[in-house]
Amino acid sequence: MAPNNNLPAKSLSPGEVLPHYHKRAFAHNYHAPFIYHLILKKKDAFPKFGVVKGDAQIAPGQPGCAFIEETELGKTIAKSIIAIQKQFPILQIYQFAVMPDHVHILLRVKEWSEKHLDFYIETLVNNIGTDIFQPGYCDKPLLRKRSLDCLFRYIRENPHRLAMRQQFPQFFQRIRKLKIDEKEYEAYGNLFLFRNPDKEAVKISRKFPPEEKEQKKTNWLNAASKGTILVSPFISKEEKAIRAEADALGAKIILITHETFPDRFKPSAHDFSLCSEGRLLIISLGLPARTTLSRSICLQMNSFAETISKI
Repeated sequence: MAPNNNLPAKSLSPGEVLPHYHKRAFAHNYHAPFIYHLILKKKDAFPKFGVVKGDAQIAPGQPGCAFIEETELGKTIAKSIIAIQKQFPILQIYQFAVMPDHVHILLRVKEWSEKHLDFYIETLVNNIGTDIFQPGYCDKPLLRKRSLDCLFRYIRENPHRLAMRQQFPQFFQRIRKLKIDEKEYEAYGNLFLFRNPDKEAVKISRKFPPEEKEQKKTNWLNAASKGTILVSPFISKEEKAIRAEADALGAKIILITHETFPDRFKPSAHDFSLCSEGRLLIISLGLPARTTLSRSICLQMNSFAETISKI
């Protein structure tokens, strides 16, 4: 597909490489057959690729649900994505989503390629216009622990999640300086849960006999069903089971985590669903990413949950 000459773009010289390509899997072989989730981000100076339409309260895939109405630039990007697999039959586009300020692509490299993945992304970007996107791209190889079905659903439901955040911003607040006991913490979700005095910390100790564990579980779930907010890091298997039952009851949760939020933090699919209903607030201790979850950190999180429950 020829470059769109109506766009203010520059062409790559033969062999030229776009600078600062960001990799998430440094040990990965980018010549091997693989499936990738790719993200390209728009430069701030360019107009949006599309606008959100539809109703976030309608389930994805149903009439009237949220979708992205692409601008002319967005349509050009979509056509270029479709065309790249015709230009290079070694590639297969499973799915893509043109969002207002970024693009998701689920791409399969079908067989061993003498070209690095960079080459195909550079070509795609060059076909569209290299000045449109921020330098580099994010790639996430599909590893065994990740489900292809989950990726399909994640990309397909991107417009729904964006519409939800736009229609109900109070449920998706990112608070960078939440003051608790003279210290500042990060939080994400429905801040009104923190301000609600009806809160109770959930902690199961190994020292509890079975009958005490069962009684505490019954009390917590009964309280949650009546509107009490459960506060916990939900670390142990038993605590996770309590949270699962509480979620099913429609309970409200304040979840404690130890790691700081990344710049473009988004909760997991399940937690996003709870946020969309105003049922979740996540508060972070602010420790560096990939900090090992030690016993001392677990004790700190449980103590923090107890403190929050009394505010």
